[in-house]
Amino acid sequence: MASPATTIGAELAAVSHVVTMEDMVLFEPEDEKNIHTDDAVARAAGLPAAIAAGVQFMSYVFEMLQQSYGPGSVAGTILDVRIRAPVFAGDAITARGQVTGVADGRAMLDVWCENQRGEQVIAGTAEVPLGKPS
Repeated sequence: MASPATTIGAELAAVSHVVTMEDMVLFEPEDEKNIHTDDAVARAAGLPAAIAAGVQFMSYVFEMLQQSYGPGSVAGTILDVRIRAPVFAGDAITARGQVTGVADGRAMLDVWCENQRGEQVIAGTAEVPLGKPS
């Protein structure tokens, strides 16, 4: 692991995933049909297709933070994000982050995920503890 990003303005190494229906099902209770696991249920709710649960792409943000700050940092991370747009199977989602400050042993960051069209699908902030063992 490289040194953790602590310079204001530094960008973290991005993490990208293509969302699949198989992955979407993993983030939901087993055998439960809902707007996250079933296209017909999603269409009945007024959506064009099943949408990924927010926790799925929030996990991409945590993956990015873990890769940049080490596995010991994840337990103490504070993530405050808002979902801005739906994510569908087939979307390519990229988690990104930029350091906005460092104080009291914590790095503060703007974090977001964007789709293949460059649209933010989730955005907010993260506070990551520094100096925890990996």
